[in-house]
Amino acid sequence: MRTVVCLPTRNENKSIQFMIDGIKKLGYDLFISDEHSNDGTIDIAKKNKVPIYQRDGAGKGFGVRKALKIAKEQGYDILVLIDCDKTYPIEYIPTMLKYIDRYDMVVGTRSLNEIKPFHRLPNKIHTLAINLLFGGNLKDINSGLRAFKVSKFKNFRSKGFDIEAEITVKALKNRLKIKEIPIEYKKRVGHSKIKINDGALILWRIIKERFTN
Repeated sequence: MRTVVCLPTRNENKSIQFMIDGIKKLGYDLFISDEHSNDGTIDIAKKNKVPIYQRDGAGKGFGVRKALKIAKEQGYDILVLIDCDKTYPIEYIPTMLKYIDRYDMVVGTRSLNEIKPFHRLPNKIHTLAINLLFGGNLKDINSGLRAFKVSKFKNFRSKGFDIEAEITVKALKNRLKIKEIPIEYKKRVGHSKIKINDGALILWRIIKERFTN
């Protein structure tokens, strides 16, 4: 199965070279879904001959929607999404892909103890809500490292950080097979872009998806 990795980016000049080098070392095709970075991120990607696609709107959800569209248009079977802030170790990708023939989506799950307290409680609430409302048994629905079969997903609606929740909900609604792989969650490079109100947005997305097709 043809696999491609996407880095959703917005001003990632402190980490993008590291991520590009690591992904290329593993031999995977790579492209970037960018949100009009103005800090040199695009220049670094161009220097490394990595294709760059600009999102159709502001927010991570638009980045993932663009990534899925490009992966489908270019005939890839598997799309790997990994945040560009160095928190998710690249070396877990081959391990995750070992399961992709038996599962529709493989997720790198973090230990809650490794997540900062500011994000820990919201993540617990979001994960609990999805498990209760959609019959899941998952540990980390907001993970920014996941691989999934392109053909199994379509028509994402999320614009922001609620995109991981929507992906998870769609997988559960459609009874897709999900595999979680424990990973080590590392120190972030740069500042987190998620805000307090994003936690409420994610919870609203989960509830909203319960009553929509």
